[in-house]
Amino acid sequence: MDRISAIVGCQWRAFWRRFRRSGHLGAGNQAIVLIGAVLFLARFLQSLHRAALDLPQSKTRVFESLLLVIFVVWLFPLTSNARINIATRKLLHLPLSASERFAIKLLNFFIPPYAWVIAIGSLAICYPTIYAPHPLGGILAALLFVAFSMFTGITIAQLLSLAIWRKLFFAILLLAGALVVYLVQTGGREQLTKIFSASPVSLVSRAALGLRPAPAIIELALLTAVAALAAVWSFRKTLEVPASRRTQKISALNVLRIPGPVGGLAAKDFRYFRRLLDPYLGVLVAALGSLFLISAEVVSLGLFLGLLVIVIFPSAALAFNLFGLDNRGVMDRLKIMPVTGKTILLSKNVAFLMIVGAQVAPLILLASWRLGLLAGALGSAQAVSLTAMYSAWGNWMSLNHPAKIHFFQFSSSSGLIVEVLAGFMFGSLPGVINIYFLQTGGTVAAVKVLVVLVCSGLVYFVSLSRFGSQFLVKEESIRNAVS
Repeated sequence: MDRISAIVGCQWRAFWRRFRRSGHLGAGNQAIVLIGAVLFLARFLQSLHRAALDLPQSKTRVFESLLLVIFVVWLFPLTSNARINIATRKLLHLPLSASERFAIKLLNFFIPPYAWVIAIGSLAICYPTIYAPHPLGGILAALLFVAFSMFTGITIAQLLSLAIWRKLFFAILLLAGALVVYLVQTGGREQLTKIFSASPVSLVSRAALGLRPAPAIIELALLTAVAALAAVWSFRKTLEVPASRRTQKISALNVLRIPGPVGGLAAKDFRYFRRLLDPYLGVLVAALGSLFLISAEVVSLGLFLGLLVIVIFPSAALAFNLFGLDNRGVMDRLKIMPVTGKTILLSKNVAFLMIVGAQVAPLILLASWRLGLLAGALGSAQAVSLTAMYSAWGNWMSLNHPAKIHFFQFSSSSGLIVEVLAGFMFGSLPGVINIYFLQTGGTVAAVKVLVVLVCSGLVYFVSLSRFGSQFLVKEESIRNAVS
């Protein structure tokens, strides 16, 4: 126990020491989640009061919605940033048992403040159950559900470091989304209700309402035990994974490689970027959007352009910290290579464009099929404009606020949260303007979209010229930040 407390104590002091040195809340995904959690907490408390009024009348819709929110939200503090955690494989170098290593890993998940907010909000779900017909069973079931959500989140967060499980999780999410869309489109809401009635959320409601509470609590206890065992098993699986080795293999993307140093560097950054979690959120949204474009009876051009904004938005954080996945060795190689700062920034911007292109390409093709080639051309112009504006802001952020990020985590930055939010607004501006221009209709709207594309391109090239020339000045601070 002393060894566990000593190591966790060092991690705790290191986290808050970084916080004091920076002087502000870091603008990574963890900061966005913290602020979002605090803002959401007010609405959450209102919903808790509503659920407390509804449960005595056997109305469970609000209560079950809160339970779903708790289950989903538990994933974010566990996958947002690995800087506050000791890397799993580094624990092997310490004289610790397997249970001690898992305890350290588990406690480190709760160092960030936003984890406290989520934990307190999760425990607050017990408040409505006090007024339920069966309060004792409801409280016990709610606590078991919170533990089940936590252990499930830990399991998923750890398995995301394994390639086969990342593919499996993505396939499950894609198939689940396709199934929901299919059932909704075909009027299968009754089937969805039956599926939901067998979920852990429904078990908590049954226990709170006194509808066979004992079997419901037993089932929840078994699910929680299975989730805890899965968390321990997934932790051991991450310890068994050998260090990854770079392999040289031919891929279809090599055919599209840009000649010269920009192409080689962009290919390297593309491999790095696709190992973060941010792009997969965009891919998931793009997959659901593609299903909508296929199945919807009526599709408008404005809806299609708005969908592009939503798809690109989750990946925008990549552009705000272009050097976060590099290390001291990579920075040293860039220093001795015969390339300029503009070339380095351009290669990273091209890699970001490749990520965006892979996400929006299916949507553009489907829109061209449903709405015509002009809609596909306007969508392509919109995607390029958004990428250019995000890259323009990101070039400044990447040089002035670099921060180390890790593979299979969400991207983050060390800048002010206001700067990140301003970057999201700045990057999304072309999409908002284009949707507004569509109200004019006809050729005039297409010309205005083209003008927005030209203006976005000019802003980007000004950013590339200005901040590319500053790379040599900022190189040492970037190297120290990512080491």
